[in-house]
Amino acid sequence: MNAEHFLTTKVAQALQAGAAFVVSGAPVTVAVALSGGRDSVALLHATRAALAEAFPLARLVALHVHHGLQAEADAWSDFCAELCAGWQVPLSVARVSVQPAAGEGIESAARRARYAALGRMCRAQGAALLLFAHHRDDQVETVLLRLFRGTGVAGMAGMPARRPLDAEGDVQLLRPWLDVPRAGIEAYCTAEALSWIDDPSNADTRFARNALRAQLPLLRQAFAGLDGNVVQAAAHFGQAAAMLDAQTAGTLAGLVRSGRDADTLSELELPGLRALPPEQADAVLRHWLGDLGTQPPTTARLAAMRAQLVEHGGGEPAIAHDGLVLRRFRDRVLACRAVPDEPPAPFRFGWRGEARIVVPAWRGELHLTRDDDFGVPQAVLEQPLRLAGRAGGERIVLRPGGPARALKQAYQEAGVPAWRRAFLPLLWSGEGDGEVLVLAAGLGMQRRWPGSAARAPRWRVEWKELPPSAYL
Repeated sequence: MNAEHFLTTKVAQALQAGAAFVVSGAPVTVAVALSGGRDSVALLHATRAALAEAFPLARLVALHVHHGLQAEADAWSDFCAELCAGWQVPLSVARVSVQPAAGEGIESAARRARYAALGRMCRAQGAALLLFAHHRDDQVETVLLRLFRGTGVAGMAGMPARRPLDAEGDVQLLRPWLDVPRAGIEAYCTAEALSWIDDPSNADTRFARNALRAQLPLLRQAFAGLDGNVVQAAAHFGQAAAMLDAQTAGTLAGLVRSGRDADTLSELELPGLRALPPEQADAVLRHWLGDLGTQPPTTARLAAMRAQLVEHGGGEPAIAHDGLVLRRFRDRVLACRAVPDEPPAPFRFGWRGEARIVVPAWRGELHLTRDDDFGVPQAVLEQPLRLAGRAGGERIVLRPGGPARALKQAYQEAGVPAWRRAFLPLLWSGEGDGEVLVLAAGLGMQRRWPGSAARAPRWRVEWKELPPSAYL
């Protein structure tokens, strides 16, 4: 089998394993991550051929991420646009700003931004499969780099041929050429007379991968069969990791709970986690974070998580990790979405009888339904309205005939963590000194109104949080 047919067949096999292609209805959309370099250009070319031959109803799109880190970035985007126009492949381009987090290198930050952008583009394009052009040489470099950095068993398994792109789980990442050497791709490009662009940073040995790549020729000369042996070792690590994962997944299943609000992705029960030996608790934390789509924490980072979130008992600590914030609240460890440093500005509006008022800045919406027995008097809602954060000292009556309660105490008793309260708005009616509290999001409506309003039309007012996809 010649090189070009072999690589096209590898793509077709990966696609067949990655999704059930249909012959009727909406076509499957396949995306290829296109940097403009040799490997990704070859993959786009081979995927185009594979789809035309085996899956003619499938739709192909190319995705390019513009990092803006080098002067040539605009030229790379232009090259991809020209290439895709010539091949009649739709191209989506996303510009990202690479902002390293504390202790994070530029390579890691760029990777995080790139994967997030690719996820957004896949969903915008309706693509359930995303192909990457990683090959066997990339796998060898990855495994060796992880060894030198002291990674664990799972990390030593290298890059998987297939995995969910992120925590959403609706996009599968496929690497159809993971067992193909770089030389095979070079032969394909020669046979098909393909053009590509070279990234000058690939020769910069200040980056760890490039420094390793420069030494690999000598290592291959000294150790016959190095590539095959490294890949084989990665497979052995993968088998061991799978067995450990199965055991850990069983333990995790007994401890994990769904998040109780829109900002909390998942929760771990602390008593059960604390009952585990430290090494098993570490494995559970790693597995939990992996299920959430984050990068594996370093050994030091994991130790800090265990110390602050599991072993220490005081306060409400928060640890940022790969786009999430891990928090402890009462008897739970929470994986939360990162929230802005400051709550939104007050939102002023008038009610004109709408049943639903969406307020994206506050990440939610007001729902109003007629309730003449227990609702808010219509005359109150016809006053100027304001959604705003807490200022302190507010009080509310949460049941008819009940006492006025301090909001802080009511939120504590309702189990609403302190960091969420700043992003749960209060609804006010009126102006100046005559302003009255109507609703406290996360608690409910005000239940005390003047007796003269008893027979007036009344409305139940509710605050419902929007899913993150509605406001991000």
